[in-house]
Amino acid sequence: MTSLRSLVTRRRADTAVAWAVTALLAAAAVWFVRAGEPDWAVLAALLAAVATLVPVLERDPTATIPAELAALVAVPVAVRSVGALPTVTPFLATAGVALLVAVLLDGYTSLSMTPRFAAVLVVVATMAFAGAWTVGVYAADTLAGTSFVGGRVELMWDLVAATAAGVVAGVAFDAYFTYSDRVDRLESATREGDDGTDGGDLPGDERHHRYAVRAMQAALAAATVWAALARDPTLVVNTGVPLAVTLLPAVLRRRRGYAMDAGLVAWLTLASALHAAGAVWLYGRFGWYDSVTHTLSASMVAGLGYAVARATERHSRAVSFGRGFRATFVVLFVLAVGVGWEILEFASGGLASLVGGEAVLAQYGTADIVNDLLFNTVGAVLVAAGSSAHFEGVADVFVGWVRVAVRGGD
Repeated sequence: MTSLRSLVTRRRADTAVAWAVTALLAAAAVWFVRAGEPDWAVLAALLAAVATLVPVLERDPTATIPAELAALVAVPVAVRSVGALPTVTPFLATAGVALLVAVLLDGYTSLSMTPRFAAVLVVVATMAFAGAWTVGVYAADTLAGTSFVGGRVELMWDLVAATAAGVVAGVAFDAYFTYSDRVDRLESATREGDDGTDGGDLPGDERHHRYAVRAMQAALAAATVWAALARDPTLVVNTGVPLAVTLLPAVLRRRRGYAMDAGLVAWLTLASALHAAGAVWLYGRFGWYDSVTHTLSASMVAGLGYAVARATERHSRAVSFGRGFRATFVVLFVLAVGVGWEILEFASGGLASLVGGEAVLAQYGTADIVNDLLFNTVGAVLVAAGSSAHFEGVADVFVGWVRVAVRGGD
């Protein structure tokens, strides 16, 4: 039996409470429709529908999720129904939907995950939903003339609230999984072997890749020195950090004995160099350039997300993901990281306004935020669709690093 499937219970008290909560969620969906809040009607209906799927799939009306879990995921709907916490509650409800979906996927498909990975997935999915929602409502404002987005600052505080809600929900669910006696404790035995996926080869000759990497690193080093001599701390950060990123493969080779494919190193270095070139001059000169750099940078983040998922699989026999789930996780992961990056830029601007000086990471309005999130998604989809195999070697390095995450709840 998989660990999350064990949450399905047939205790009389649980059944009564779970069905009562489900009925209240359905009633809340109708109430929100009449109150003119269709977004909340959809969230309440989703929670009710997902909760109902458990007895449907079990073909047993007495088989439900635990009473306390049903009540927990319904709390945001109850809070919003009285008009409280309008900014945070939508994302807490989204986290509840993500958790119930994780239980269904683990219990009724070939996919299996540990409780702690499910909690991490809740955080990632909540942040990703916030990013996707931002792009969607901005598109609606632009195409249909609506006014969902109030402005850059209001939008950013929504993203901050979504991140906080996701983290709080993830921590709460992880604590529940850890201390609840309803969750089966599975041994986290190391998985041996693989599913036959190999790394593939990137275009080009390895020697040419090395030459290109050295040339781009030299250019980054020169730009960093020039920025330091010009006493421009913002430019030092935007050229020095990309230079440091290009040195990570060498660090991995020395510390972990992992020799990253030369083509992958060139890919990483190109993404770093393009960002630095944009910070020096091109971002202000060409509006489309930011989209290019975000797409390429997002492709690297997508590769890291894929490597995390594969490393989790390889570490534990209690974990098994299909290719479809890996691809979905890659896109969610990139959207979540994109939201986190926008929050860093927002915080950088706020800090600069407090202490004076220029923000190290700059935002240029609502359209810039949405554009970044959109092209981050483009990069993620490109990797998920056909380039993820290039990150199999990185997954090998991550196996030891994810040990704590996949053993949660054992």
